Amino acid sequence: MIAKQELRKEVHANIRALADRGDRDETIIHTVLSLPVWQQAHTVALTLSLELEVSTRPLIEAALEAGKSVLVPKVTKQGLTFHQIKTFSDLEPGVMGILEPTTMESDLGIDVCIVPGRVFNRSGYRIGWGGGYYDRFLATYEGVTISLAYDVQLLDTIPVEPHDIPVEFIVTERETILCSQSFS
Repeated sequence: MIAKQELRKEVHANIRALADRGDRDETIIHTVLSLPVWQQAHTVALTLSLELEVSTRPLIEAALEAGKSVLVPKVTKQGLTFHQIKTFSDLEPGVMGILEPTTMESDLGIDVCIVPGRVFNRSGYRIGWGGGYYDRFLATYEGVTISLAYDVQLLDTIPVEPHDIPVEFIVTERETILCSQSFS
């Protein structure tokens, strides 16, 4: 089995080679906005995307416009804490340059969590950045989980460890995958 770091490098190169990422992002965001689980959610949690990730900014804007409570995670020594934002001015650069909230930690229950990842398989398992923050959070999280990915981030097999927790949905520019079942 190929190492996680090698898989990340391979997928990053494939993402960099995509010429029309803006169009792909738009398709992915449109699909998420049309999902009943997203439409019914009152509180959503999302990170602000990094350079090689599907842009979450339009999704955050749409959630705020729809009156949803938007929570953004902050990395701490204890793990992830989630903080409500009402505007992008509630954010500042944090760990790894990721925008993090400046607001107080929220105790709102999260209905839908957008879970970042670098590499995915069709069963919902993911390889992230390697810190394990989301796997620790997901171990006790009971809401809906969705990951946003380009098709080039989907691989047939990836290393899965006992502590890894799969997401329920993966939305790409071509399909919405429900665990190990897919539908278009």
